[in-house]
Amino acid sequence: MVPDIRERLRRAAQEPRGDLDTATLRRRVGQLRRRRVGGAVAGVALLVLLVPLGQAGLERLREPAGVVDRPPGPAATTPGPPATTAPSATTATPRAARPAPLGTPEQALRALARLPKGWTALPKPPGPRNDGTSLWIGNGLFFWGGQSWSGGSHATGWLFDPVARRWHAISPAPLAGRSAAAAVWTGDEVLVWGGYGTGERRVGDGAAYDPATDTWRTLPAAPLSARAPVATVWTGTEMVVWGSISRDQPAVRDGAAFDPRANRWRTIAAAPVALNDAGWPAPITVWTGREMVVIGSLLDGNNVSTRPDATGLAYDPAADTWRTLPPVRLSPQASSAAWTGSQVMATDYDLRAVLYDPERNTWRRLPRIPIEECEGYPVVAANGRVALVRGCGHALWDLEAGRWVKVRDAPRNGQGKMVAAGPVFLIAGASHESSANGLVAYHP
Repeated sequence: MVPDIRERLRRAAQEPRGDLDTATLRRRVGQLRRRRVGGAVAGVALLVLLVPLGQAGLERLREPAGVVDRPPGPAATTPGPPATTAPSATTATPRAARPAPLGTPEQALRALARLPKGWTALPKPPGPRNDGTSLWIGNGLFFWGGQSWSGGSHATGWLFDPVARRWHAISPAPLAGRSAAAAVWTGDEVLVWGGYGTGERRVGDGAAYDPATDTWRTLPAAPLSARAPVATVWTGTEMVVWGSISRDQPAVRDGAAFDPRANRWRTIAAAPVALNDAGWPAPITVWTGREMVVIGSLLDGNNVSTRPDATGLAYDPAADTWRTLPPVRLSPQASSAAWTGSQVMATDYDLRAVLYDPERNTWRRLPRIPIEECEGYPVVAANGRVALVRGCGHALWDLEAGRWVKVRDAPRNGQGKMVAAGPVFLIAGASHESSANGLVAYHP
């Protein structure tokens, strides 16, 4: 057993887990398996995680898991009265009739640009969440949903104001709590659809959040089965969702596009092949300005692919057509991709990186990513000048100089999705392995 996994199991056995539910156990074992750990190790992981529960905990495995933060009914579009509780130590403000107004995009970018070079610890989210939705919306960070370490999924969230350096609670969504949801920022609204609810239950509904009014609206029913999508992008007029990350059901090649102005879904053409892994946390996809690019693989329950390399697909929503990209010299565990402004950067589990030029339809191999190997998927985000890769360590790819720069003194309290926010990168959330929680910024 690799040392990294052995250490995780040792920690799990030592920590009390009286509030652990069966859904959380299944998710942790599934995450270990997604990280190229075979069924035998995943089984050992399950046994180790069960030990601290004791007899009472084992009895709870027969009980259905509850949903945390589920609204008592459809969320009202008019926010409720101001809360009377004092702000917590995490600087979250009580939810008022409307959220405290964020600064303008210009003010937000100036505030981020004033951060010192390197890493800066910012006020942590009011609650630890993993696999939540994290989006930069121009003047703040939208952080919603996700799971807690003790189990249960959430339908609540916050906005982070980089000017005031404060978190503001937003109204609960008219949805059951979920993680790994498809989500995009349209410029006016955050669109959320699908994902996993408590107990690994797939969900197939969605909602739109307007940060200017702190209100939600439900989306019409999509022409898709409930799922956590493999791919999601905003094209400028539509949110496209495609595929499913599920490995315990037949692979799917279908998808749909939602137009928020018309409030209408349309079915898109089926892809030439199915993929169920294109990075974690899913969905991780790239919009080039003309096409949605998906790089991944079709894996079975033991992380095995029938192909030696990853597969690349591109979808043109204007023509409603797919094309297969030239062979991608990455492992089937292709883990992440980002748009640099002119090319797609993709990384894999073996710390290889490539650049795809959509105009020339060609790939270029980059030097190996200079970070340590470990049982974890590297992820990448780009801001047009540099691409930041995170795994067991961090490294920068300088787009102009064409070289890697090792990033030192990376903090361990930024565990969530990495988001490009103007001149900086933001990482908010918690690890699925603990309740560690934080928000950090990296300024290249």
